[in-house]
Amino acid sequence: MEQRPKPAEQGDLCGSWRAHPLDLDLQRVGADADLDDRHWETVPVPGHWGENPAFADHDGPLLYRRRFEHRPPDGDDRLWLRFDGVLSGAEIWLDGRYVGDTTSYFAPQRFEVTDALRAEQDHLLAVEVSCRTPDPDLPRSSLTGSIQAGHLAPTGNPGGIWRPVQIERTGPIAIRHGRLLCTSAEPERATLQLRLVLDVEEGAEVRIDTSVVGPDGGAGGGSEDHSLASGENRIEWTVPIDGPRLWWPAALGEQPRYDVSVVVRSADGAVSDRRSWRTGLRRVTVDDFIWRVNGTKLFAKGIVAGPADRFLDRVSAADLARDIRAVRDAGLDLVRLHGHIGRTELYDEADRLGVLVWQDLPLVGRYSSKVRSATRTMIREAVDHLGHHPSVGLWCGRGRMGPGAVTVGAPEDGPGTIARRGLASGTRIGRDLAPGWNRSVFDRVVARELRNADTTRPIVTRSGGPPGPADPAGTDAHLWLGWSAGLAEQLPAVLRRWPRLAVFPGGIGSQSAVDSIDRPDGEDPAPTWPGASIGSFDRYLPHSAYGDGRAWAAATRAYQGDVLRTHIEAIRKLKYRPAGGFLVTALADVDAAGGFGVLTADRSPKPAYDILVDACRPVIVVAEPPPAVLVPGEDIRLPVHVVSDLRDPLAGARVTARVRGDGWERPTVWEGDLPADRCQWVGDLRFTVPERPQQLSIDLDLQCGELAVSNRYRSVVIPSSEALGRG
Repeated sequence: MEQRPKPAEQGDLCGSWRAHPLDLDLQRVGADADLDDRHWETVPVPGHWGENPAFADHDGPLLYRRRFEHRPPDGDDRLWLRFDGVLSGAEIWLDGRYVGDTTSYFAPQRFEVTDALRAEQDHLLAVEVSCRTPDPDLPRSSLTGSIQAGHLAPTGNPGGIWRPVQIERTGPIAIRHGRLLCTSAEPERATLQLRLVLDVEEGAEVRIDTSVVGPDGGAGGGSEDHSLASGENRIEWTVPIDGPRLWWPAALGEQPRYDVSVVVRSADGAVSDRRSWRTGLRRVTVDDFIWRVNGTKLFAKGIVAGPADRFLDRVSAADLARDIRAVRDAGLDLVRLHGHIGRTELYDEADRLGVLVWQDLPLVGRYSSKVRSATRTMIREAVDHLGHHPSVGLWCGRGRMGPGAVTVGAPEDGPGTIARRGLASGTRIGRDLAPGWNRSVFDRVVARELRNADTTRPIVTRSGGPPGPADPAGTDAHLWLGWSAGLAEQLPAVLRRWPRLAVFPGGIGSQSAVDSIDRPDGEDPAPTWPGASIGSFDRYLPHSAYGDGRAWAAATRAYQGDVLRTHIEAIRKLKYRPAGGFLVTALADVDAAGGFGVLTADRSPKPAYDILVDACRPVIVVAEPPPAVLVPGEDIRLPVHVVSDLRDPLAGARVTARVRGDGWERPTVWEGDLPADRCQWVGDLRFTVPERPQQLSIDLDLQCGELAVSNRYRSVVIPSSEALGRG
């Protein structure tokens, strides 16, 4: 039976499309209306070709086809073919004529099709969609970032037309690009900057009406007349808002938002096109990784999140909102979207809940020099797409591939060696510091384009770079102590040796297993999920040390929590001196079997999530971690600190430390006032390890009015005769 064209109801071209693997022969005739595609497979739009079992393992490219009917435009109306997102690129043909190609996978793009839809009623849309899996050993040429590369990338090919396709109607003057930025935000006045690129076939007069409606009603706006030349015209203007209600992260205040709309009218007053945004008024600065929002300091406690799924369209808005709530509920201020730009629903929820976003560009690893022009375009589209979101606090350029890229210490280093050496001497460090096209040219191109497109936000050019001759300050340090090198408890010594590493640790954590792995025939099995750190499991959590797979998996989850707690407490004690915050890796596992996440792939909490919540409370009381193994007669001195993120001081606080063993207890009490938003040394806990072998616990309690905070550390006391080889 012949496939009849389906009417494009209100311009909607979603639904089932025909698809077939693209080869040279099909490429020559794929846009022809006479080509018989009745026996081709169907794929969903929006969707991914891998959702059809026939293409589950296909690497593309595929040819998509869709027949439809559409009535011609009225009068001087113009019609546009709009693609909201294609992974990762597409060449578009309508009725056998080339229309254009898409660039960014995340940003809507429009192509004018007025003449084609005026010529006839029945149409054929053919789209060549490509999404090749990159070769990890070669520089990359696709701008898909962590969707296809890095330690948080889902497995499998994500190719497809993953967002809606539709036909839009405008008047003679069309908005090709629109951008909204908040350029200033003070208690007395805020300023919004708007930018439109208007397309007109012939010179015309235009009126632009701007409306800004705040949470309490009208806030500003106005009208301006402009004369347009044929082609594209860029128009910029500002809107002042007196007495604004400022947007704050959840830890600092409320999240009021403003609705901004722009209406473009032709000379006769008819509406030709319109655009709208929901935004917030705030100012974010980051100076040496010390964050300030509206001039107020914020110690940025954060976590890294990768793509929610290989099939981006399959993730519901509710699931995206759930992830942002999990960040907020953990007491975190910041989520880093590692190497990708997410769905708009995610940013809407971050705006609503007051969670800042460290926004990576979709750039992970090394890139070919051929992508320079496409990257510039992608950056401009990213700013157009996300610039109005108050939650987006920072842009970051190229990211690291994973925890093995740059690490502190070396796997073979002993406890005493790591503090002396600081960074491992090895090929990884040399490769990262050596000049090359990516480091010397590409990163600078990215930073320059970001600064030109968005002057309102701070920029991190390249993530995970250690201090070096070309960049003495470095960027966010990826430490990975206790996973890629050394031991987690060596962190304080390392940071004393090299304080620059404490400025903003951006990679901390370890992997953990969700599923137990049983040992067949006495062999020591490896974790099963793609991207599992086999060497790290063998080094820190060898399967042979546990009775069975279930015990081993439980130990990995407990170890993950210990690593995070040790890192977070050490970094928070250095609050603003010099630490500006940290990022835990990661929010959720990519694979159901395990990973870096504090949540499983189905978003169930691991033990590490509860530990993260405790370690990120607004007020914590901490001690220098005691040695895991103690010897009778040792004299121990442990500094005790209180870290407060509160905006008000704590008057009349009481801190109690109790060292307990089997029938033995040693209490110490301190009293006094604690300052706001600061780490305060309380005193030194001193005791002599008792003679009897036992387990010692150190319990810390803080009481101040209704505020009650506690913490606990444990050590084992062994006989002196057994301690000879302890170090």
